[in-house]
Amino acid sequence: MVDFDREVDVLVVGTGAAGFATALGAVDDGLSVLMVESTGRWGGNSAKSGGGMWLPDNPLMRADRVGDSREEALAYLAATVGTEGRAAGRERQEAFVDGVADFVDTARRHGMTFVRAPEYADYYPERPGGKVGRGVEHTPFDVRRIGAWWKTSQAPAALPILTDDVWLLGRAWSTPSGFRRGARLVLRALAGLLTGKKLAGIGAGLTASFLRTVVIDNNTELWLNSPLEELVVQDGRVVGARIAHDGRTCAI
Repeated sequence: MVDFDREVDVLVVGTGAAGFATALGAVDDGLSVLMVESTGRWGGNSAKSGGGMWLPDNPLMRADRVGDSREEALAYLAATVGTEGRAAGRERQEAFVDGVADFVDTARRHGMTFVRAPEYADYYPERPGGKVGRGVEHTPFDVRRIGAWWKTSQAPAALPILTDDVWLLGRAWSTPSGFRRGARLVLRALAGLLTGKKLAGIGAGLTASFLRTVVIDNNTELWLNSPLEELVVQDGRVVGARIAHDGRTCAI
């Protein structure tokens, strides 16, 4: 038997969007959670990414009456991902599609604010089930709301940019639509400054809002510089993990 140093209901290894989403689901169910991050900065690649989430047949699409369905989403996954291996099995794909609405509703209930990226297409929209407008992202988030945590984010900067801004900004001086998009971005940034906010969009904003929701609002502990060393297995089941933390190995 292992002499554990700490016991929690859910141990989340990694602080990207997937890790935070897992932690949010757990705390929403009233479970105790510990998050660990191997580096000294949280947010992972998600904090440096475009921050878009592919969420087919999501509640925002339904509200806007944008046509989509479970069947089309699964058809698209079958045509692009396939079902080779456990990670891409049909049951896992169904679980993902069927969990979209619950994730969006849970996050919004905890104060996260999402918008659609209506012009963002699936990577292969021409394949069966492909669509334009399934992308969901967080609205620009005031990183001042997370205090000193912002200093240890993986995000490179705070800029109130949205997904659909990116491709149009390249045309800011060549097309009317690009110029309008650029002007909207400038006005958004100025509005934030005038109201004392430091707004971050795309992946920076998404992960910062996750941290505010999970760590600050729900009192979830997050350890930085705490890599996973090994899983603890008993009777063929993973029952914990050994985490390097504060100069020692902790069995969780």
